[in-house]
Amino acid sequence: MHSYIDLYFSPEGSSPLEVAERLRTKAGLAFVIGPHDLAFEWQTVEEFRASLHRIHDALQGMGVTYRVETVPEDPAFVEPIPWPPPLHRGHPNHPGY
Repeated sequence: MHSYIDLYFSPEGSSPLEVAERLRTKAGLAFVIGPHDLAFEWQTVEEFRASLHRIHDALQGMGVTYRVETVPEDPAFVEPIPWPPPLHRGHPNHPGY
């Protein structure tokens, strides 16, 4: 299954860049290009709960609220592209280049 996270920022909270770094280091997630801010896949309820726990812990104290949307089957699912894109050596294959 796929779960999507939408983040809502406040000017009184942490900057989106700080939030992105904390999510990367504590939850192993990066922002994606598309209609949602984050996406993760899971197969079991335990995997879902563990991912959600890591995300919640990463966002605590940052002044960010979030919304979770889970879709059981998403035929239009496109593999998310991490943002910012990794730096490539050689020919870049990221559509933003």
